[in-house]
Amino acid sequence: MIDDHGMRPPFGQPPGPREGNPAVIAAFVRGERSGHSHRFYAEGPLLLADGDQTIAIRVEPGTVLVRVDLTDDLAGDRRAAETGLAAAGLRMLDEDTLWGVPVALQLAGLRLSSWDLWGADLETAFAAVRRTAVGDGDANGATS
Repeated sequence: MIDDHGMRPPFGQPPGPREGNPAVIAAFVRGERSGHSHRFYAEGPLLLADGDQTIAIRVEPGTVLVRVDLTDDLAGDRRAAETGLAAAGLRMLDEDTLWGVPVALQLAGLRLSSWDLWGADLETAFAAVRRTAVGDGDANGATS
């Protein structure tokens, strides 16, 4: 996202209204546009904290990878994101999923990372990450 001065966060303010974390995360899960909270905003399939730190990746609406290998200063953001995902009806389905690395590489350019798989349904979530990992189909179905 680029602000009115052409600057990307963390150097510029993300566009849209200020909202609470739950509203930003719920819109992220659904693949809808939203504003930003004090800590989070969505840029395409990525949920970012602190302006430029990828906390989660929306694989498809309702299927999300949450980054495990965050620095200690981002641990609270991860917990807040997980609370928001749970409030949006998702749960952790696979801890440190093997599908996370190829998906993160394709959607976020992150090579060395670890991810937990969140979703409402295990079969649907695994199908989504498999499709994305092999580059098949609509990777995000999103408008954000």
